[in-house]
Amino acid sequence: LPESRIPLTDGVGVVEQVGEGVTGFVPGDRVIAANFTSWLGDGGYGFHVFASDLGVTRDGWLAEKIVLPAAAAIHVPGSISDATAASTAVVAGTVWHAMVAFGQAKAGDLVLTQGTGGVALCTLQLAKALGAEVAITSSSEDKLARVRAMGADFAINYRKRPDWAAALLEATGGRGADVVVDTIGFAQFGQTLAATGIEGRIGTLGALSGTPQDKADFDQGALIGKNITIKGIASGHRGMIESALGVMAQHHIDMVIDRAFAFEEAPAAYRHLLSGAHVGKVLVRISD
Repeated sequence: LPESRIPLTDGVGVVEQVGEGVTGFVPGDRVIAANFTSWLGDGGYGFHVFASDLGVTRDGWLAEKIVLPAAAAIHVPGSISDATAASTAVVAGTVWHAMVAFGQAKAGDLVLTQGTGGVALCTLQLAKALGAEVAITSSSEDKLARVRAMGADFAINYRKRPDWAAALLEATGGRGADVVVDTIGFAQFGQTLAATGIEGRIGTLGALSGTPQDKADFDQGALIGKNITIKGIASGHRGMIESALGVMAQHHIDMVIDRAFAFEEAPAAYRHLLSGAHVGKVLVRISD
């Protein structure tokens, strides 16, 4: 990235001024935005969306004032706090894409996700709001205790049980996950497949156990035999974010905030995030 790039793909702000011809927004409105500012709805995806990625290929939210395309902006419901709104767009859009738009999760389904980062915790919260059961894996008993308190039905310590897929099947009486929001990636995809049930759907979006360049090494028989569907997930479009935000407002869901830093402490916020000690989202606040 260029040294002058302003980072951060997520944020919330108050409209100060709208451009000529803009409708639907007025000064004083509180808004977030889709990180892919040109991906607005179904059918609009292509490599071109990466050319307008907030905080990556265009300046992001780590500033006192920013300019956004009005088409990418999303009204924030009054019941959603600033802290939740500021940390919602990317994670909620990604989870909605994987779990609902693709995964078709519904009440009674078993949803599996891995880790206790922002994606996993948002998966837990949205899945429970939809009436699904949730299984989560982590290497920390403290973190697993926290997700149990948030409503996780199954919590597997993969440090104690490296065969965590088998541990999940034992805990569920042999039932595999209907939907997987896969944050591990291909380095352990064999276990993810083993933990997935008949006609399960796997939305794969992360590489916590390796890198996105990892090669998959698994038995194709499990994939075919269980009629599993896999989809790569590259965030979510504006409509997906808006749908997730609506459920969050209806069910009074607050994002889990690990820690907030002042604007001038932004480098420390990045270091805290890189340490992996967080549970949930890390915020940077700009003083009023």
